[in-house]
Amino acid sequence: MKLSIAFLLLALCISGTLSAQTYGLDNADPALFTKFRVPETSLNALSLGSSLSFYSGKYSSSNVGASNSLSYSRSFSSWLEPGYFFLKESDNMYLSVSANLSGNYANYYWQGEGPGDPPNNYNKNYSDGFNLGAGETYRNYAAGGEEFCSVGSNIQLNINESYNDNRASDTTRYKIYSATKHQNYVISLGFGWGKMRNVTSVVSAIRFQEILKQLNLLNHDLSENTIEDLAQQFYRQGYYSDVHVRPDKYFWGDVQTTLAKDGVSLKGLNQYADSYIREVPGELRFMRNEGLVGGLNVQMNYLNNYYSQNPVPNRIAEQFFALGNVYVNLSHQLDLNSQYYLNASLSGGPNLVKDSPVKQQYEVTASIGYAYELTDRLVVSANEGFDVLFANASAQRKTLTDNLNVAANYFVEDNISLSGSYSWNYVDNKNLNYVGYDGTQNNNSVQVGVTYYIQRGFLYK
Repeated sequence: MKLSIAFLLLALCISGTLSAQTYGLDNADPALFTKFRVPETSLNALSLGSSLSFYSGKYSSSNVGASNSLSYSRSFSSWLEPGYFFLKESDNMYLSVSANLSGNYANYYWQGEGPGDPPNNYNKNYSDGFNLGAGETYRNYAAGGEEFCSVGSNIQLNINESYNDNRASDTTRYKIYSATKHQNYVISLGFGWGKMRNVTSVVSAIRFQEILKQLNLLNHDLSENTIEDLAQQFYRQGYYSDVHVRPDKYFWGDVQTTLAKDGVSLKGLNQYADSYIREVPGELRFMRNEGLVGGLNVQMNYLNNYYSQNPVPNRIAEQFFALGNVYVNLSHQLDLNSQYYLNASLSGGPNLVKDSPVKQQYEVTASIGYAYELTDRLVVSANEGFDVLFANASAQRKTLTDNLNVAANYFVEDNISLSGSYSWNYVDNKNLNYVGYDGTQNNNSVQVGVTYYIQRGFLYK
């Protein structure tokens, strides 16, 4: 089944080469991606997200030879999440700091009514939770070369509780209270070689050039220097609201300054042409990365999980791993319409907690993917992911996971897409003397849907 889908995807890519857009590749060979340099960027952002949901329903069924049934349900849920993000970036340095705090609440009630329903036939459930996350990533290249050092940290704290009141029999009910507390603290130090750049803006710059030709504002290809300068402008386009009250005005003003180097002017455009030009920054069909990075990390990872459930005794699971990690990441643009990537990682080390059932842990992960833009609105992609986890000592644990996903996305608008995908998931889990699932799973799924892309924040400098 997996092989047939892979051949189907290959056939789509081959047939699409005749209709795929070239976007002026006569002066935009793939070398432009490797030449691209990330511009200096500084960003502070506060954000706030929230939602309220309420559902009410009625369900009835009628069966031959059995009594009819009727049930009602209603549910209410909400969440609130403030967040903070800081980014300082250049071609030789990357620093990001983020933190978010969220709370959630959910309440559910179900009741069955009808001639055949027993007494006390209702269920009630409520749950609430608190989540705190913070992370920091720093990478610095020595003297502008290819070697870098990196520091990373991550904090995750989750506290959740729930109360269930369910029917046990016609005369009795059972009530369960449960709570969990999950803590995960990670810090890592590393060294490596190579650079990985987000070169999506290079595609935007070349598409912008082709639109200028279609509007008769340009009868030749822009110089490579101008293409590179435009790519940097498009790279920073999302950050203009950090420093200007009217970001759109200043962004297009800077684009005009860049175009003037090649004698191109955007003045005097009619409404159609102006609107057509402004579509370019939103054409993000998939993120394109270019580069090769390899490195070595030393990581300390502390996990503490607390489980409480009435009447089950409380339980604590604690682990503190000292892990070594070696990795390689490769992503390459075959041309302006297609990209492939390969990621691989090997990690392992001892558990420093004396009484933990897991004394050592080793893990190998790998993934390979491919994305192809058949037209400016249709993208097909494939991804294969593989993971092997082995933990030994008093609790022997072996887990093999394989995931395949093939998808197609059609962009009705820049922020709305229709999608269809096929997924295959295989899990072989052996947990001897260890709490968890033990066995083999083989799952297939087909999904179709609509995706609406939205991102909002309160930005300041």
